[in-house]
Amino acid sequence: NDRPLYPPRFIKTIILNNPFSDIIPRILVQESEEVKDSSKIKTAGVKDFNLLSFGKEAEEDDEESVILNKKFSGKGKSDHDHLTDPK
Repeated sequence: NDRPLYPPRFIKTIILNNPFSDIIPRILVQESEEVKDSSKIKTAGVKDFNLLSFGKEAEEDDEESVILNKKFSGKGKSDHDHLTDPK
């Protein structure tokens, strides 16, 4: 167990002998802040139950799960809390 507390890390490297002189390194273009901000915005997906053969059943299940999610959102609940047993 003779390991250093702070092991050395490579911060950068320099190529001293480049055998491939014909290869040109890529120029990385930094994204503007507007492009980064627009990628963070997400839209809610819409489910199309008409195409599925079990669409009505899946839609009912989805409605039940939405109701339960709204009921228990923001609260930490265990499995016992989710049960409707009067135990």
